[in-house]
Amino acid sequence: MASQILIQRFNNLSKHSSTIKRFVNTVTYPTSANDKTQNEELQWDDAKPFEEIPGPKSFPIIGNILRFFPVIGKYGNMPLMDQMKSLNDEYGDIVKLDGIMGRRPSIFIYDPVKCEKMYRSEGPWPLRIAIETMKKYREINSDTIYKNQLGLIASQGKAWHDFRKNVNQHMMQPRCIKPHVTQVDEVTNDFITRIRKLRDKETLKLPPTFNNEMNKWALESICMIAMDHRLGCLDSDLPPDSEPQQMIDAVHEMFELFYQLEVLPSMWKIYNTSKLKKLFRTLDRINSIAGKHIDNAKIKFAKNPKDKTADRSVLESLLSIDEQTAHVMALDMLTAGIDTTGNAAGMLLYHIARHPRVQEKLREEIVSLLPSKTSPITFDVLNNIPYLKACIKESLRITPIAIGNLRTMQTDIVLSGYKIPKGTDVVACHSVLSMDPNHFPEPKNYIPERWLRNSTMIKSYKEAHPFAYMPFGFGPRTCIGRRFAELEMEILVLKMLQNFYIEWPNEWPLVVKSQFINTMGSPLQLKLTDI
Repeated sequence: MASQILIQRFNNLSKHSSTIKRFVNTVTYPTSANDKTQNEELQWDDAKPFEEIPGPKSFPIIGNILRFFPVIGKYGNMPLMDQMKSLNDEYGDIVKLDGIMGRRPSIFIYDPVKCEKMYRSEGPWPLRIAIETMKKYREINSDTIYKNQLGLIASQGKAWHDFRKNVNQHMMQPRCIKPHVTQVDEVTNDFITRIRKLRDKETLKLPPTFNNEMNKWALESICMIAMDHRLGCLDSDLPPDSEPQQMIDAVHEMFELFYQLEVLPSMWKIYNTSKLKKLFRTLDRINSIAGKHIDNAKIKFAKNPKDKTADRSVLESLLSIDEQTAHVMALDMLTAGIDTTGNAAGMLLYHIARHPRVQEKLREEIVSLLPSKTSPITFDVLNNIPYLKACIKESLRITPIAIGNLRTMQTDIVLSGYKIPKGTDVVACHSVLSMDPNHFPEPKNYIPERWLRNSTMIKSYKEAHPFAYMPFGFGPRTCIGRRFAELEMEILVLKMLQNFYIEWPNEWPLVVKSQFINTMGSPLQLKLTDI
C-alpha cells in the first residue's frame, strides 16, 4: 500500500557527495535495536544534536502550523510534492519538520545512501506508525468488524509480522498471479468493449469522465483476484448510485480525508473533529459494501470449494489458514486496489500515448507474442514482455503513486551526522530521488530503455544507486499488492495495444494531483484509433 508520505525534488547531492562518502565510510549498521557496535556508539557521541537538523523554524506555541494554512501560509496552497521540493531546495538533503499540531517531528531524507541505512536499521518487524486515523477506527471496531486483526495497515510488531507471514505466500510469490491471468484478461476484455461504447464516434476521444472508468476497471479486477467475484462495475447500465460507484466514491473520499487529517494540521487527536467523524462514516460505508460481498464469497467457497489450491482466489486460499485474516486482507485489497492501480495504469497509458516511438516498439513486442486480437494472454506471455515491464518501471519512476516510504526508528541512529532518536519518523523520499539526474539521466524524459539490460540508448538503471528508485517500498513491508498491480497494468496495456493506436490529442499535459497519494488530476482523454 503505498501511500502515507511526503516528498519532492533532489538537486544538491553532487556538491555534497565527497562529504557523504566520508560519512558513509564510517557507518556500521546496527544488527538489532539493542546491539550497537563501538563504532556506532562513537558516531552517536560525535553526532550533532537532533535540534540542529535544518528545517523550517518552529515558533513558540504556534510551531510551524501557520506555514501550512491556506492562503496565508507559504506551503498552504502547494501540492504535497511542491511542498517537499521547496523544503529540499531550501534546506538540503536532510530536513526536519516539526511544530505541526498532532504530529511527531519528521525527518525527510533525499539521499539513497541515507535511505539504505534507514532500511538496514529497521529490523525484522519494521515499524511504520502512519495512518493513525485508520488505526483508531479499527481499534474502535476491533470487537465487531476486525475481531482483533487490525491488518497490515494498522498493526505493528508481532501482530503485524504474524499477519504478514500468513498472507505473504499467497500474494508475494511470482507464481501467485498465475490463477488470476485469465480472470483479469476477462475483465479487461469487457473494459475494451465498454471503451468502444464510451469513445466519441467522430473525434475518437474518450470522455472527460474516463478517469472514473479506470477506477471501475481496477475495482472489478481486484475483486476477481481477491474473491473470484464480479461486481458488475463495467455494466453499461450501471446506475450512478450503484454499490460499485459508492465504493469508488468512498475510497476517493477516504484518501482525501487521510490527507486532511494525517498530513495537514488537525486537532483530531485532541477531540473527535467533524472530519474524523466523516472519515469513520466513510470507512463504515466501505466496510458495509465490501463486507457483504466478502461474506457472500465465503458462502460460495464453502458450498463449492475449488479442488486445486493453485486455482483459488486470495480469499479462498487464506480461509484455509484463518477466516479473520482472510476477511481483513480481502477488505484491504478492495479498499487499496482502486485508486492506486487505476491511477498508475492511467498514467502509464498517458506516457505511452505521448511517445509514439515507445508505443511502436511496444506493439512490436506484443504482436510477436499475440499475433491476433483474439490471442489469449497467458502466464507464459507475461514472462516474455521485457519492454512492457520497462515501460511500467519508467512510468512509476516519473509518476509514482506512493510519494516515499516512512519508517519509525526503533533505535537511535545517525543520519548525515545528526542524531535521530528512537521513535522519530523518517521519510525516504524515493520519488524525488527517482528524478535525480545523477542517477537517471534526462529524468523528465520517458525512456523505458534505461531499464533494459543491454540498451545502449541511455545510462542503465544498474548505474543508479539501488535505493534511488523504490515505488513499492523495500524489505518486509514491501507493498503486499505489487504482483497484482503489475499483473493488471500489464494485461491492460497488452489489450489496449492489441486493439488501438493511442494518442494524446490535447494541448495540455496530464495534471498529477499530489496529496496523500499521487493521482490523475485532469481528464485522461485519450484518442483511440482502431487497428
